[in-house]
Amino acid sequence: MTENVIYLMVFLAVIIIAFTILTIVARNREITRNIEAATSSRGADNDIFSSDNEQVSHYFNIQKKNQPDSLEMKLIAAGFLTKGAPRLFHISRIVAVVVVTLVMRFVIVRLFPDINPAGAVLIAAVFGGISFILCSAVLDYYVRKTEIQNRKLFPDFMDMLIVCVDAGLSIEAAIDRVAREFITTKPVFGTHLAIISLEVRAGRPLHEALTNFAYRVRLEEARTLSTLFRQSQELGASVVRTLRTYSKEMRQMRLLRAEEKANALPIKMLFPMAVFLFPVNLIIVIVPIVITVLRLFQGLRPPSI
Repeated sequence: MTENVIYLMVFLAVIIIAFTILTIVARNREITRNIEAATSSRGADNDIFSSDNEQVSHYFNIQKKNQPDSLEMKLIAAGFLTKGAPRLFHISRIVAVVVVTLVMRFVIVRLFPDINPAGAVLIAAVFGGISFILCSAVLDYYVRKTEIQNRKLFPDFMDMLIVCVDAGLSIEAAIDRVAREFITTKPVFGTHLAIISLEVRAGRPLHEALTNFAYRVRLEEARTLSTLFRQSQELGASVVRTLRTYSKEMRQMRLLRAEEKANALPIKMLFPMAVFLFPVNLIIVIVPIVITVLRLFQGLRPPSI
């Protein structure tokens, strides 16, 4: 009996030791994995915040050579920051025109065998031109979509900036810190913030960097913030108080936009309801009455003489 107890205690001790060793090894592996992930993400952030970064260098070259309404600036506003984005857009547009033209010519010839070949080519070319215009319309759609997303992110950027400034960081350091946070979650918006930090490091005034940021993301709120920073610097007012006041106004504007959309919903729903629901309700109400009237007429008999 005593030997069995000793064996049981040894067995339990071995299990406890093995479990402890496995727990320590697993924890060390997890810590190592987290350190590697943090190091790699930090290295990616540092690459973004380097002036040798391809996206940043491409933006600075575009800013020097092109106007704000150029195709390259539209691509940047849409979130396509790579150097090959303009070339890829032109190739995609040419491919779309050629494919649409060939497909439409084939469809027209199959549907109308007696049509003149020159007329079929002309009609197909018209559809190809429409596809050429639609490519620009798609780019404008992406610009508006990115603008809406940036407008939603801008109040969060303001709140995070105020938290960093309240913690004791300067405005420049706060923008740098917030940009590093946005890089991991919203890379496009974080890249635009990183460009602000790089411009400030290069010696450009903060309000000018914010003005360039407003032109990139096409936000009137960012342009207003740039004006407020300039006025605060010229008048010697508190930048923190300015940020806090403007952030409060941004939250109020967000609530007003939400209320505006909520108030516009009944009017927007009126047309679909009138088109889809009213005819159905009308049929549901009228059809039984029509069926009853028809049965009544069928049951009528001429009077006997």
